[in-house]
Amino acid sequence: MDLARKSEALLREAARRPIREIRRLALDLKRLWRLWVKSDTARYNKIFIAGCARSGTTLTQRLMGCFEDTFVHQAEARYAQLDLLDRPEVSLVVKRSERTHAHLARLPSAIGLIYCVRHPFDVLTSSHPESRAQRRFHVTPERWLAEYDALLRLRKAQPSRAIVYARYEDMIARPDAVQERIAQAFDLKPRIRFSEDPSNPIRATSLKKWERNEEFRTYLRTLPPIFLARLKGFCDEFGYDMPDWARG
Repeated sequence: MDLARKSEALLREAARRPIREIRRLALDLKRLWRLWVKSDTARYNKIFIAGCARSGTTLTQRLMGCFEDTFVHQAEARYAQLDLLDRPEVSLVVKRSERTHAHLARLPSAIGLIYCVRHPFDVLTSSHPESRAQRRFHVTPERWLAEYDALLRLRKAQPSRAIVYARYEDMIARPDAVQERIAQAFDLKPRIRFSEDPSNPIRATSLKKWERNEEFRTYLRTLPPIFLARLKGFCDEFGYDMPDWARG
């Protein structure tokens, strides 16, 4: 059966199906259309989520499921995974794996990028179940620098690339505004608002814990001045305040 006949068969089947299955059949039709026309306009809308660990990459990954006709790959992976997905949805989303920053500068231009940022003091004093047995805080200064340097290398290698920056703090305070920016950047249509997602793990208590925790502040004061200088450049760019003692 050729593609035209397959499409006709799906339409006939849709007339006999309950409403809850109509959406699935519509997505199948879109996939058939892409295979049929085989044009540039029929390709997937590929979106990659990057950023340092504990910066909101998982939150962003979850919230991307709030868009229509969008498949979100659940496992962390390199951006090459986007070329391996065979899905009926038009938009595909993959979240970076742990070592992806080493290759970020080679991100293909056809892949859109959402880059997550968060106040580095919150990143550096955040724990994680996977590393809690090995160290108190999940992200080491070396890891943070490697991630930031990877972003700088990407911008140097691809100066004309459009990057959608997702500030963790904005995701918490103004999730729907962030959703609108992402929707406009990638031509996506919201299925549900970020703020209305019942599985949304937005927690305002995760902001600026280091200001309220003496242990965190004590640790941050042990960071070398040369490292704090790198943090200052990042904070100045993305609109984060640093205490006077950390500004040098």
